[in-house]
Amino acid sequence: MDISHIKELDSVVKNISLRIMSCISEMSDVSTKKTHIPHLNDALLWKIFVKADPRTVGRCRTLNKEWNGRLSKHLVAKQNWTENQRKASCVIIGVEYPQSNANSQWLTRTDIDCGHQIPLNIPIIINQFGFYSVIGSDHGVLCIRYSQGGMNTGLLILNPLTKDKNYVSDDARKNCCQSVSLYAFGYMHDTMEYCIVHVYKRHVSDKHMGWSLYNSYDNDWMQSGVFETDIKKLGPKCIVDKEIAYWISWDGRNFSEPAVVATFSMLEMVFSEARIPAEVKTTYHSLTHFNDGVGFISYEKAGYSTTIVIWDMKHDGQDQLRWKRMVRVSGVGIPYNPTLFIGKDIISVMGCRTIFGGSNDGKKTNVLLSRLKNNFARREHLMYRSWEEYVWVNTVTLHSESLYLV
Repeated sequence: MDISHIKELDSVVKNISLRIMSCISEMSDVSTKKTHIPHLNDALLWKIFVKADPRTVGRCRTLNKEWNGRLSKHLVAKQNWTENQRKASCVIIGVEYPQSNANSQWLTRTDIDCGHQIPLNIPIIINQFGFYSVIGSDHGVLCIRYSQGGMNTGLLILNPLTKDKNYVSDDARKNCCQSVSLYAFGYMHDTMEYCIVHVYKRHVSDKHMGWSLYNSYDNDWMQSGVFETDIKKLGPKCIVDKEIAYWISWDGRNFSEPAVVATFSMLEMVFSEARIPAEVKTTYHSLTHFNDGVGFISYEKAGYSTTIVIWDMKHDGQDQLRWKRMVRVSGVGIPYNPTLFIGKDIISVMGCRTIFGGSNDGKKTNVLLSRLKNNFARREHLMYRSWEEYVWVNTVTLHSESLYLV
Protein backbone atom coordinates (compact mmCIF):
# COMPACT_ATOMS: atom_id res chain seq x y z
CA MET A 1 0.00 0.00 0.00
CA ASP A 2 1.55 3.33 -1.09
CA ILE A 3 1.45 6.60 0.82
CA SER A 4 -1.51 7.99 -1.14
CA HIS A 5 -3.68 5.01 -0.14
CA ILE A 6 -2.65 5.38 3.50
CA LYS A 7 -3.61 9.08 3.49
CA GLU A 8 -6.91 8.24 1.81
CA LEU A 9 -7.67 5.58 4.43
CA ASP A 10 -6.81 7.99 7.24
CA SER A 11 -9.18 10.55 5.70
CA VAL A 12 -11.98 7.96 5.54
CA VAL A 13 -11.37 6.94 9.15
CA LYS A 14 -11.47 10.57 10.25
CA ASN A 15 -14.77 11.22 8.47
CA ILE A 16 -16.38 8.07 9.86
CA SER A 17 -15.09 8.92 13.32
CA LEU A 18 -16.72 12.34 13.10
CA ARG A 19 -20.04 10.72 12.09
CA ILE A 20 -19.87 8.38 15.10
CA MET A 21 -19.04 11.28 17.43
CA SER A 22 -22.05 13.17 16.06
CA CYS A 23 -24.28 10.13 16.54
CA ILE A 24 -23.14 9.69 20.11
CA SER A 25 -23.76 13.38 20.81
CA GLU A 26 -27.32 13.08 19.51
CA MET A 27 -27.90 9.87 21.43
CA SER A 28 -26.80 11.56 24.66
CA ASP A 29 -29.78 13.94 24.47
CA VAL A 30 -33.11 12.92 25.95
CA SER A 31 -34.90 11.99 22.74
CA THR A 32 -36.59 9.06 21.04
CA LYS A 33 -35.04 9.93 17.69
CA LYS A 34 -33.17 7.00 16.11
CA THR A 35 -29.80 7.66 14.53
CA HIS A 36 -28.34 5.41 11.85
CA ILE A 37 -24.74 4.26 12.40
CA PRO A 38 -23.10 2.72 9.33
CA HIS A 39 -21.99 -0.91 9.41
CA LEU A 40 -18.23 -1.06 9.89
CA ASN A 41 -15.95 -4.05 10.08
CA ASP A 42 -14.00 -4.71 13.27
CA ALA A 43 -10.64 -3.66 11.81
CA LEU A 44 -11.92 -0.21 10.86
CA LEU A 45 -13.73 0.23 14.18
CA TRP A 46 -10.53 -0.69 15.97
CA LYS A 47 -8.54 1.94 14.10
CA ILE A 48 -11.15 4.60 14.88
CA PHE A 49 -11.38 3.95 18.58
CA VAL A 50 -7.69 3.62 19.31
CA LYS A 51 -7.29 7.13 17.85
CA ALA A 52 -10.41 8.68 19.43
CA ASP A 53 -10.01 10.63 22.66
CA PRO A 54 -10.52 8.48 25.80
CA ARG A 55 -13.61 10.40 26.92
CA THR A 56 -15.42 9.61 23.65
CA VAL A 57 -14.52 5.93 23.85
CA GLY A 58 -15.74 5.87 27.44
CA ARG A 59 -19.13 7.22 26.34
CA CYS A 60 -19.33 4.57 23.62
CA ARG A 61 -18.87 1.87 26.26
CA THR A 62 -22.24 2.80 27.72
CA LEU A 63 -24.20 2.10 24.53
CA ASN A 64 -24.78 -1.60 25.27
CA LYS A 65 -23.06 -4.74 26.55
CA GLU A 66 -21.54 -5.57 23.17
CA TRP A 67 -19.87 -2.18 22.83
CA ASN A 68 -18.76 -2.23 26.44
CA GLY A 69 -17.15 -5.65 26.02
CA ARG A 70 -15.44 -4.70 22.77
CA LEU A 71 -14.02 -1.41 24.07
CA SER A 72 -13.00 -2.69 27.53
CA LYS A 73 -10.23 -4.92 26.23
CA HIS A 74 -6.73 -4.26 27.55
CA LEU A 75 -5.29 -3.90 24.05
CA VAL A 76 -7.76 -1.09 23.23
CA ALA A 77 -6.76 0.77 26.39
CA LYS A 78 -3.03 0.36 25.71
CA GLN A 79 -3.15 1.50 22.08
CA ASN A 80 -5.56 4.35 22.87
CA TRP A 81 -3.12 5.57 25.55
CA THR A 82 -0.24 5.43 23.06
CA GLU A 83 -2.20 7.61 20.61
CA ASN A 84 -3.56 10.15 23.13
CA GLN A 85 -1.16 10.48 26.06
CA ARG A 86 0.36 13.75 24.81
CA LYS A 87 -2.81 15.37 23.46
CA ALA A 88 -4.77 16.51 26.51
CA SER A 89 -3.24 16.89 29.94
CA CYS A 90 -4.23 18.55 33.17
CA VAL A 91 -2.61 19.37 36.49
CA ILE A 92 -3.98 18.29 39.85
CA ILE A 93 -3.25 20.82 42.57
CA GLY A 94 -3.15 19.88 46.24
CA VAL A 95 -4.12 22.63 48.72
CA GLU A 96 -3.68 22.50 52.49
CA TYR A 97 -3.68 24.65 55.58
CA PRO A 98 -0.12 25.65 56.51
CA GLN A 99 1.98 23.62 56.75
CA SER A 100 1.72 19.89 56.31
CA ASN A 101 4.41 19.01 53.79
CA ALA A 102 2.87 17.01 50.92
CA ASN A 103 -0.59 16.37 52.39
CA SER A 104 -3.68 18.17 51.10
CA GLN A 105 -7.30 18.73 52.06
CA TRP A 106 -8.48 19.82 48.60
CA LEU A 107 -7.58 18.58 45.14
CA THR A 108 -8.44 20.72 42.10
CA ARG A 109 -7.90 19.86 38.43
CA THR A 110 -7.07 22.32 35.63
CA ASP A 111 -6.65 21.77 31.89
CA ILE A 112 -3.16 23.01 30.94
CA ASP A 113 -4.19 24.01 27.41
CA CYS A 114 -7.27 26.15 28.13
CA GLY A 115 -7.29 26.58 31.91
CA HIS A 116 -10.77 25.08 32.40
CA GLN A 117 -11.55 23.62 35.80
CA ILE A 118 -12.38 19.89 35.63
CA PRO A 119 -14.22 18.20 38.51
CA LEU A 120 -12.17 15.61 40.38
CA ASN A 121 -14.51 13.49 42.44
CA ILE A 122 -12.62 11.52 45.09
CA PRO A 123 -14.90 8.72 46.38
CA ILE A 124 -13.62 9.21 49.94
CA ILE A 125 -14.79 11.97 52.24
CA ILE A 126 -12.33 13.33 54.81
CA ASN A 127 -12.91 15.68 57.74
CA GLN A 128 -10.72 18.50 59.07
CA PHE A 129 -8.40 15.92 60.63
CA GLY A 130 -7.90 13.92 57.44
CA PHE A 131 -5.82 14.46 54.31
CA TYR A 132 -5.17 13.46 50.71
CA SER A 133 -1.66 12.89 49.38
CA VAL A 134 -1.14 12.33 45.64
CA ILE A 135 1.59 9.72 45.35
CA GLY A 136 1.63 9.83 41.56
CA SER A 137 -0.19 9.60 38.24
CA ASP A 138 0.73 7.10 35.53
CA HIS A 139 -1.18 5.95 32.42
CA GLY A 140 -4.19 8.04 33.46
CA VAL A 141 -4.45 6.40 36.89
CA LEU A 142 -3.98 8.17 40.22
CA CYS A 143 -2.50 6.73 43.39
CA ILE A 144 -3.71 8.68 46.43
CA ARG A 145 -2.90 8.12 50.08
CA TYR A 146 -5.71 9.30 52.34
CA SER A 147 -6.60 9.59 55.99
CA GLN A 148 -10.05 10.04 57.48
CA GLY A 149 -8.50 11.10 60.77
CA GLY A 150 -5.80 9.76 63.05
CA MET A 151 -4.02 6.59 61.93
CA ASN A 152 -6.91 5.51 59.70
CA THR A 153 -4.94 5.69 56.44
CA GLY A 154 -5.21 3.79 53.17
CA LEU A 155 -4.30 3.92 49.48
CA LEU A 156 -6.75 4.58 46.65
CA ILE A 157 -6.00 3.64 43.03
CA LEU A 158 -8.42 5.66 40.87
CA ASN A 159 -9.08 6.26 37.19
CA PRO A 160 -11.05 9.56 37.23
CA LEU A 161 -12.40 8.97 33.70
CA THR A 162 -13.74 5.43 34.03
CA LYS A 163 -14.45 5.79 37.81
CA ASP A 164 -12.68 2.44 38.22
CA LYS A 165 -11.02 2.17 41.66
CA ASN A 166 -9.14 -0.15 43.94
CA TYR A 167 -8.45 0.15 47.66
CA VAL A 168 -5.04 -0.94 48.97
CA SER A 169 -3.92 -1.32 52.58
CA ASP A 170 -1.39 1.26 53.75
CA ASP A 171 1.94 -0.44 54.40
CA ALA A 172 3.02 2.45 56.66
CA ARG A 173 0.47 1.37 59.27
CA LYS A 174 2.69 -1.65 59.97
CA ASN A 175 5.68 0.58 60.64
CA CYS A 176 4.61 3.62 62.64
CA CYS A 177 6.74 6.58 63.74
CA GLN A 178 9.20 6.57 60.81
CA SER A 179 11.63 9.41 60.11
CA VAL A 180 11.35 8.48 56.40
CA SER A 181 8.12 7.08 54.91
CA LEU A 182 7.67 7.64 51.19
CA TYR A 183 5.80 6.05 48.27
CA ALA A 184 6.20 5.69 44.53
CA PHE A 185 3.64 4.51 41.95
CA GLY A 186 4.01 3.37 38.36
CA TYR A 187 3.01 0.86 35.69
CA MET A 188 5.28 -1.91 34.50
CA HIS A 189 6.43 -1.48 30.90
CA ASP A 190 3.91 -2.50 28.23
CA THR A 191 1.54 -4.16 30.72
CA MET A 192 -1.65 -3.39 32.64
CA GLU A 193 0.16 -4.16 35.89
CA TYR A 194 1.17 -1.45 38.36
CA CYS A 195 3.34 -1.36 41.47
CA ILE A 196 3.49 0.74 44.64
CA VAL A 197 6.80 1.09 46.48
CA HIS A 198 7.02 2.07 50.14
CA VAL A 199 10.45 2.96 51.54
CA TYR A 200 10.88 3.70 55.23
CA LYS A 201 13.52 4.37 57.86
CA ARG A 202 12.91 4.46 61.59
CA HIS A 203 15.73 6.82 62.61
CA VAL A 204 17.82 9.26 60.56
CA SER A 205 21.01 7.78 62.00
CA ASP A 206 20.14 4.20 60.94
CA LYS A 207 22.42 2.60 58.34
CA HIS A 208 19.66 0.63 56.68
CA MET A 209 16.33 1.38 55.01
CA GLY A 210 13.37 -0.94 54.53
CA TRP A 211 11.13 -1.31 51.48
CA SER A 212 7.88 -3.05 50.55
CA LEU A 213 6.38 -3.60 47.10
CA TYR A 214 2.70 -3.90 46.18
CA ASN A 215 1.89 -5.60 42.89
CA SER A 216 -1.57 -5.30 41.31
CA TYR A 217 -1.27 -8.80 39.83
CA ASP A 218 -0.97 -10.33 43.31
CA ASN A 219 -3.17 -7.63 44.86
CA ASP A 220 -0.97 -7.60 47.97
CA TRP A 221 2.33 -6.44 49.46
CA MET A 222 4.18 -9.61 48.48
CA GLN A 223 7.81 -8.40 48.44
CA SER A 224 9.92 -6.62 51.08
CA GLY A 225 13.54 -6.18 52.06
CA VAL A 226 16.24 -4.05 53.65
CA PHE A 227 19.26 -2.35 52.08
CA GLU A 228 22.34 -0.75 53.59
CA THR A 229 22.72 2.98 52.97
CA ASP A 230 24.19 6.21 54.33
CA ILE A 231 21.15 8.15 53.13
CA LYS A 232 19.60 10.17 55.93
CA LYS A 233 16.63 11.84 54.25
CA LEU A 234 14.77 11.41 50.96
CA GLY A 235 12.79 14.26 49.44
CA PRO A 236 9.03 13.78 49.00
CA LYS A 237 9.20 14.46 45.25
CA CYS A 238 9.39 11.19 43.30
CA ILE A 239 9.54 10.50 39.56
CA VAL A 240 8.82 7.03 38.15
CA ASP A 241 10.14 6.27 34.68
CA LYS A 242 10.53 2.90 32.97
CA GLU A 243 9.83 0.94 36.18
CA ILE A 244 12.41 2.92 38.18
CA ALA A 245 11.57 5.33 41.03
CA TYR A 246 13.83 8.36 41.58
CA TRP A 247 14.27 10.48 44.73
CA ILE A 248 16.74 13.16 45.76
CA SER A 249 18.64 12.34 48.95
CA TRP A 250 19.37 15.33 51.21
CA ASP A 251 22.22 15.86 53.64
CA GLY A 252 24.01 18.63 55.46
CA ARG A 253 22.59 21.18 57.86
CA ASN A 254 18.78 21.00 58.03
CA PHE A 255 18.98 18.51 55.16
CA SER A 256 19.35 21.33 52.64
CA GLU A 257 22.15 19.93 50.46
CA PRO A 258 21.43 17.41 47.68
CA ALA A 259 23.74 14.42 48.06
CA VAL A 260 22.69 11.57 45.76
CA VAL A 261 19.89 10.50 43.46
CA ALA A 262 18.41 7.33 44.93
CA THR A 263 16.68 4.85 42.60
CA PHE A 264 14.64 1.70 43.12
CA SER A 265 13.93 -0.76 40.32
CA MET A 266 10.40 -2.16 40.60
CA LEU A 267 11.28 -4.99 38.23
CA GLU A 268 14.58 -6.12 39.78
CA MET A 269 13.73 -4.85 43.30
CA VAL A 270 17.20 -3.32 43.64
CA PHE A 271 18.09 -0.02 45.32
CA SER A 272 21.02 2.09 44.08
CA GLU A 273 22.59 5.50 44.67
CA ALA A 274 24.28 7.91 42.24
CA ARG A 275 26.19 10.87 43.66
CA ILE A 276 25.21 14.31 42.35
CA PRO A 277 28.21 16.10 40.74
CA ALA A 278 29.38 19.35 42.32
CA GLU A 279 28.76 21.36 39.12
CA VAL A 280 25.07 20.37 39.20
CA LYS A 281 24.37 21.72 42.69
CA THR A 282 22.89 25.22 43.11
CA THR A 283 20.31 26.69 45.51
CA TYR A 284 17.14 24.83 44.46
CA HIS A 285 16.72 21.33 43.06
CA SER A 286 13.88 19.11 41.89
CA LEU A 287 13.07 16.20 39.57
CA THR A 288 10.92 16.27 36.45
CA HIS A 289 9.90 14.12 33.50
CA PHE A 290 12.08 15.23 30.60
CA ASN A 291 12.72 13.94 27.04
CA ASP A 292 10.93 10.65 27.74
CA GLY A 293 13.15 10.21 30.77
CA VAL A 294 14.05 11.96 34.02
CA GLY A 295 15.54 15.42 34.38
CA PHE A 296 17.25 17.09 37.33
CA ILE A 297 16.34 20.77 37.79
CA SER A 298 18.87 23.25 39.15
CA TYR A 299 17.77 26.80 39.85
CA GLU A 300 20.02 29.57 41.13
CA LYS A 301 19.30 33.19 42.00
CA ALA A 302 22.21 35.59 42.49
CA GLY A 303 21.01 39.14 43.05
CA TYR A 304 18.76 40.03 40.11
CA SER A 305 20.12 37.21 37.95
CA THR A 306 18.30 33.86 37.72
CA THR A 307 19.29 30.70 35.90
CA ILE A 308 17.38 27.46 35.26
CA VAL A 309 19.30 24.38 34.14
CA ILE A 310 17.84 20.95 33.35
CA TRP A 311 20.24 18.00 33.41
CA ASP A 312 19.39 14.80 31.60
CA MET A 313 20.18 11.66 33.65
CA LYS A 314 20.91 8.36 31.92
CA HIS A 315 21.89 5.05 33.50
CA ASP A 316 25.33 3.80 32.43
CA GLY A 317 24.49 0.17 33.17
CA GLN A 318 26.51 0.12 36.42
CA ASP A 319 24.05 1.73 38.85
CA GLN A 320 25.50 5.15 38.03
CA LEU A 321 24.08 8.14 36.13
CA ARG A 322 25.55 10.07 33.25
CA TRP A 323 24.74 13.79 33.54
CA LYS A 324 24.28 16.00 30.48
CA ARG A 325 23.22 19.64 30.54
CA MET A 326 20.25 19.98 28.18
CA VAL A 327 18.47 23.29 28.85
CA ARG A 328 19.84 26.53 30.27
CA VAL A 329 17.68 29.65 30.53
CA SER A 330 18.60 32.93 32.21
CA GLY A 331 16.39 35.78 33.32
CA VAL A 332 13.36 33.69 34.27
CA GLY A 333 12.57 33.03 37.90
CA ILE A 334 10.56 30.12 39.22
CA PRO A 335 9.02 30.11 42.69
CA TYR A 336 9.90 27.58 45.35
CA ASN A 337 6.30 26.41 45.16
CA PRO A 338 5.64 23.19 43.18
CA THR A 339 6.70 23.46 39.54
CA LEU A 340 6.31 21.17 36.52
CA PHE A 341 8.34 21.04 33.32
CA ILE A 342 6.34 19.84 30.30
CA GLY A 343 8.52 19.70 27.22
CA LYS A 344 10.03 23.17 27.10
CA ASP A 345 7.19 24.76 29.07
CA ILE A 346 7.03 25.47 32.80
CA ILE A 347 3.83 25.07 34.79
CA SER A 348 4.24 27.12 37.96
CA VAL A 349 2.17 28.14 40.97
CA MET A 350 2.35 31.51 42.69
CA GLY A 351 0.55 32.27 45.94
CA CYS A 352 -0.13 35.51 47.77
CA ARG A 353 -1.50 35.72 51.33
CA THR A 354 -2.97 38.94 52.72
CA ILE A 355 -4.69 40.21 55.87
CA PHE A 356 -7.47 42.79 55.62
CA GLY A 357 -7.64 45.37 58.41
CA GLY A 358 -6.50 44.37 61.89
CA SER A 359 -5.21 41.05 63.17
CA ASN A 360 -8.74 39.83 63.91
CA ASP A 361 -10.03 40.55 60.42
CA GLY A 362 -10.28 38.20 57.46
CA LYS A 363 -7.42 36.47 55.70
CA LYS A 364 -7.20 35.71 52.01
CA THR A 365 -5.01 33.58 49.72
CA ASN A 366 -4.76 34.16 45.98
CA VAL A 367 -3.30 31.37 43.84
CA LEU A 368 -2.24 31.79 40.21
CA LEU A 369 -1.41 28.84 37.96
CA SER A 370 0.53 29.89 34.86
CA ARG A 371 2.41 28.43 31.93
CA LEU A 372 5.67 29.79 30.54
CA LYS A 373 5.65 28.92 26.84
CA ASN A 374 7.88 28.99 23.79
CA ASN A 375 11.24 28.68 25.50
CA PHE A 376 9.92 30.77 28.42
CA ALA A 377 9.44 33.87 26.27
CA ARG A 378 5.84 34.50 27.33
CA ARG A 379 3.49 33.59 30.15
CA GLU A 380 -0.11 32.35 29.95
CA HIS A 381 -2.36 32.44 33.00
CA LEU A 382 -4.33 29.20 33.34
CA MET A 383 -6.19 29.47 36.62
CA TYR A 384 -6.80 32.04 39.32
CA ARG A 385 -8.52 31.18 42.60
CA SER A 386 -9.01 32.81 45.97
CA TRP A 387 -9.57 31.27 49.38
CA GLU A 388 -10.90 33.34 52.29
CA GLU A 389 -8.25 31.88 54.58
CA TYR A 390 -4.55 31.07 54.70
CA VAL A 391 -3.76 28.00 52.54
CA TRP A 392 -0.73 26.54 50.80
CA VAL A 393 -0.37 24.86 47.43
CA ASN A 394 2.01 21.99 48.16
CA THR A 395 1.71 19.57 45.21
CA VAL A 396 1.23 19.87 41.45
CA THR A 397 0.78 16.59 39.55
CA LEU A 398 0.59 16.12 35.76
CA HIS A 399 -2.27 13.84 34.72
CA SER A 400 -3.63 12.56 31.39
CA GLU A 401 -6.87 10.64 30.83
CA SER A 402 -6.85 7.01 29.81
CA LEU A 403 -9.05 3.89 29.64
CA TYR A 404 -6.85 1.78 31.91
CA LEU A 405 -8.68 -0.42 34.42
CA VAL A 406 -7.32 -0.81 37.93
